[in-house]
Amino acid sequence: MHFSFDDGYSALVAWLKTLLPIVALGLLSTIFLFSGKVDVTQSLPYAEHNVAEIIREQRITQPYFTGIASNGTEIALSAAYASPQVENAQILEITDLSVVLKSTHDRSVQVTAGQGALDSATQTVQISKNVHIAALPDFWLTTEALDMNLKQGLASAKGGFQGVTALGAITAGEMHLQMTADDQQIVFINDVRLVYSPKLID
Repeated sequence: MHFSFDDGYSALVAWLKTLLPIVALGLLSTIFLFSGKVDVTQSLPYAEHNVAEIIREQRITQPYFTGIASNGTEIALSAAYASPQVENAQILEITDLSVVLKSTHDRSVQVTAGQGALDSATQTVQISKNVHIAALPDFWLTTEALDMNLKQGLASAKGGFQGVTALGAITAGEMHLQMTADDQQIVFINDVRLVYSPKLID
């Protein structure tokens, strides 16, 4: 018996139309039979944990605060990040901060540090980790801890620190820095030692 090309092609197409859907159904059934079971409830604790972590670690990127102290000092505080404490939301933990104190006659002092805690209720800042104070052009100081009162424009350092002034290197038990009407006032108390060397500022 002889078939023409057209008849054979038609028969082949009809046969494939029947066979291919059957093969497809078989493959789908195999996928469902051999696929692993997924327990949706097992993923819920991780989802809850992630949400709680996001809420707990909410933070502000590049915050910037400004204000005026009681003596007219302009204060500008900026940081890389700020996030509220878990125990007290009124306290912001700030990272890589900078505080600039400026008098009414544009004399300024800049404080930079690795971290700090800003209390919005008392308007105070506890600054720590590589604290640097610069009152250009003739005063530099480094310390590990500094307390600032933003209401009064006052900064106080207690404990060990090293400073360079117009007269030379200085150390003391405490240092208090406050902006005045047209300048800044720096007071050293308790075991003050000054090594006279005016060339340090050249």
